[in-house]
Amino acid sequence: MTAVELFYDDLQESATDFTGAASALQFDVPCLSGDDPGVETPIGRYQLKVELNRRMDQLHDASFAYWEAGMALAETISAITSNYAALDQELSG
Repeated sequence: MTAVELFYDDLQESATDFTGAASALQFDVPCLSGDDPGVETPIGRYQLKVELNRRMDQLHDASFAYWEAGMALAETISAITSNYAALDQELSG
């Protein structure tokens, strides 16, 4: 295998890895949300429950932002891979 082929294989593997990681995160993000503190919260724990929910919502927002960034990166790597394949085909005849 030439160095070019190795680079192309690594590029394809990276695109697959990013897509897989972003897809996995997509299913986990909805689970990261606080719930209603409601009447089930023990007396004296309401503030703790509200703070926990606030932090869970922040975690959800941050995870969603990382998911979006990961998907954008995966799409960019896939586009590079496609362009690379087209260039390689054009140069090799």
